[in-house]
Amino acid sequence: MFLVTGAGGELFGRPVLDRLRRLVPEVDIVAGTRDPASVKAFVETGIPLRRFDFDEPDGMVTAFRGVTAVLLNGTNYGTPAQRRGVQHAAAIRAAVAAGVPRIVYVSWPDPERYPLPMMSDFAASEALLRNLSADATILRTTYGLAQTVGRDVTTAIAAGTLAAPAGRARTAPAHIEDLAEAAARVLVSDRHRGRCYTLTAADSIDWDDLARLAATIAGTKIDYRPVADEEFLRAVAEQGVPGELAEILLGVYRAFRGGWTGTPTGDLAAILGRAPRPALEAVAAVVSG
Repeated sequence: MFLVTGAGGELFGRPVLDRLRRLVPEVDIVAGTRDPASVKAFVETGIPLRRFDFDEPDGMVTAFRGVTAVLLNGTNYGTPAQRRGVQHAAAIRAAVAAGVPRIVYVSWPDPERYPLPMMSDFAASEALLRNLSADATILRTTYGLAQTVGRDVTTAIAAGTLAAPAGRARTAPAHIEDLAEAAARVLVSDRHRGRCYTLTAADSIDWDDLARLAATIAGTKIDYRPVADEEFLRAVAEQGVPGELAEILLGVYRAFRGGWTGTPTGDLAAILGRAPRPALEAVAAVVSG
């Protein structure tokens, strides 16, 4: 029995389940969600629902009954790091205690190279999982990365220029459909035991590429203009962005400039057995979708 947690999530839970249905019979799949009554879209699929709440350890143990493989979907990025760390630790301990043979954990890309404390819990969760289950698989996905840089594209279309403190940074976001397929394939196969994968596109892009994408969508010339940190902070302050949020946004650009997510890997291609979609296509899908 294959359990996918966070199944109600439209951006990662549902895509993984859709891919999983192509690999194994629906009767072998269980969708875990905090509020089964609110996820009505599963009624027509035939996939049963189980209550799975990261805040209820005892309930998680119950949800793991009969489960031979679980995807612990760690994409609840809106949750504060301290609380999310507790939640993920509880889920990891519950899966291990229940004796789930195959545990796959969806983590944050390059957590050691991401300086913002808002994602500091992922490295600790990975370490806990490695300590408790040497056979577990860690998927450091670039889920959400296309959305992050896609905001620059959307802003550039409206402003007519892409002004950002990204310097000459590069990034390698993978397409959500490729990430979902890879997660499903890892979940159903024993050959990924004990591995830690970083799932990126096979290529990387820079902010000049993002500006060209904005220009293509807008049908007009749009250039990338690198700006200093101070100019960025002044600009967002004029837009009414609170100072704390502005510093967080700047911290993301600093992470990019420091090399975070800038180096493509071959992990995604190896799992898929084909070349993944290009990084710019991943961004374009977010912007246009």
